[in-house]
Amino acid sequence: MTKRTLFHTTPIYYVNDVPHAGHAYCTIASDALARSRRLHGDDVFFLTGTDEHGQNIERIAKEKGIHEQDYCDQISGVFRALWGTLNIQYDGYIRTTDEIHKRGVLRLWGRLRVAKTPDGQDAVYRGTYAGWYCPRCEAFKTDDEMKQPGNLCLDHERACEWTEEENFFFRLSAYQEVLEDLIRSDRMKIAPESRKNEVLSVVKQGLQDFSISRARVKWGIPIPDDPSHVFYVWVDALSNYITALGYAEDSPEFQKFWGQGAERMHIIGKEIIRFHCLYWPGLLIAAGLNPPSRVFAHGWMTKDGKKLSKSTGNIIDPERLANQYGVDAVRYYFLRETSFGQDWDFNEAGLAQRYNSDLANDFGNLVSRSLTMIAKYCDRKIPARVDAAEGDLDVESIFQAYDALNFSLALNEIWASVSEANQWIVKTAPWNLAKDPARASELNDFLYRLAERVRIVALLASPVIPSSASKVLDMLGIPKESEARSSVQYGLLKEGQPLGDVQPLFPRIELKKAAPPAKEISAPVAEETTSPDPKPDQTAPDATPPAPAAALPTAPPGPELVGIEAFGALDLRVAKVIAAEKIKGSKKLLKLQLDVGGVPRQIVSGIAEAYEPEQLIGRTIIVIANLKPAKLMGVESHGMLLAATVGGKAVLAGFDKDVESGVRVK
Repeated sequence: MTKRTLFHTTPIYYVNDVPHAGHAYCTIASDALARSRRLHGDDVFFLTGTDEHGQNIERIAKEKGIHEQDYCDQISGVFRALWGTLNIQYDGYIRTTDEIHKRGVLRLWGRLRVAKTPDGQDAVYRGTYAGWYCPRCEAFKTDDEMKQPGNLCLDHERACEWTEEENFFFRLSAYQEVLEDLIRSDRMKIAPESRKNEVLSVVKQGLQDFSISRARVKWGIPIPDDPSHVFYVWVDALSNYITALGYAEDSPEFQKFWGQGAERMHIIGKEIIRFHCLYWPGLLIAAGLNPPSRVFAHGWMTKDGKKLSKSTGNIIDPERLANQYGVDAVRYYFLRETSFGQDWDFNEAGLAQRYNSDLANDFGNLVSRSLTMIAKYCDRKIPARVDAAEGDLDVESIFQAYDALNFSLALNEIWASVSEANQWIVKTAPWNLAKDPARASELNDFLYRLAERVRIVALLASPVIPSSASKVLDMLGIPKESEARSSVQYGLLKEGQPLGDVQPLFPRIELKKAAPPAKEISAPVAEETTSPDPKPDQTAPDATPPAPAAALPTAPPGPELVGIEAFGALDLRVAKVIAAEKIKGSKKLLKLQLDVGGVPRQIVSGIAEAYEPEQLIGRTIIVIANLKPAKLMGVESHGMLLAATVGGKAVLAGFDKDVESGVRVK
């Protein structure tokens, strides 16, 4: 395995207010990526921080009657405290008021001031901008970005001001071909694919030069050429990604992670994608520096279908959630509930249910039962080592899923191995082996493999639930310096090693104490279902199977007519099948991994009697993409495919021509 040098960042968060769950969502994901890469053996630098300049900070500090720096210190301190609460292990924390940042911005400006565009013009020039300006956005607004009457900013519902101002401009228009080639070639890989297409559509419309200074703002870094101007956010805030590495002094760390590293990645919210994929690489190329090599734009976390906003009261307090459910439960729910590239709606009842079913019932019970049996049958010591069984964990596929920021898929694979281990216990019945002295070696082998499964699963889950994983390793009695705490290689548990103190990992919570569950949309995609909260030692109860999701009735009764708005509520998308497999214990269910416009998605469907898994790989299908998740035979399903029934078997809906994945079906 080759050790890689990798650099990735969150955006730096604006200190106009305290952090909310959207900030936590991005930062937890970035932390999980860093931890998974370190576990894989890579050399990682993970950066986060705060953006602290601008007119809004001037206004807020004045309203509070304190100095701008004092206000920034307070709010940046709240961010750092929350990251401590959420167990975020960053390698660097940058503030735009830091001296190292100011020096780096001035060095970058020196390069830009003398830079020439590909056609020989000055990359930076003076110009005049006139237009409607929103002080709270600190941005000029087009007619489409205002509501009439009154020229109101759409975001803040406040009147914009007509402003004419001389600024320094960056000649982005001269870098259009360079940037388009950078994006199309994937030398700067933008994901999901739909975001790449979004940026290319902006390029196709023709890139416009943009202002990089402000004369009306005083709280910022003055421009040496004209101290009456300060650097605007596109130079000031964006440059944090290199100033934090010591760009001002051309430090070894800057050379290692930005100059020669295998990857320079930004993890951002989708609303700021064009600035990171056009403005920022344009500035870097003009300055003779490497552009980012990867940008991943995640979706929004919403509540009640609306974007989080303190002004509207639609907020989620991550600290309260952590105090009520535990930090690891919050981290797990945020990353397991949906694909990271998609928008998703937070549901506190869903968090509580995930806690009880996935963490307490599945993982917690596996750990408790496994270690209790080792304590009982092996005198509280790890049994003798035995080779791994055939077909054991495919850890590389899990690391690949983490690296693709497909946290839901990684966790789904990990929890599939948890379910498998719970089934081992039921099938093997070690309590019966223990009754027969002639089967002592069989019992030893089973318990060693089970202990190693618990250890490796804990390590693989540790990027998301680090504290709980560490507790499992402690319960296994693994010394702090042992390789068994940092390597997923099988067989590192030492024979005779005493167990630690075995304690409940995730004590179950009463669901009535959580928020009332939202009414779920049940996706009838299977003919076999399980209880949403099964005990590991129970088999699924028999049930009368519902009709398969893929099947449509051949002679439907006259349906009630609906309006076009009802159809419009369904998000039908083109998807490509990239992997398919049968679900153990089911004759009719297939688990499909899909590419929906560059966004990974998993669905479960009852079409196994009509299609072999290998028949489906590479096939284009249609899915309903906005169904709430459902759990079928213990496997997560995010959506439903479309099919008809012919001769009692499903026939998939499709197209007579090639259609790009992710396209909406209308």
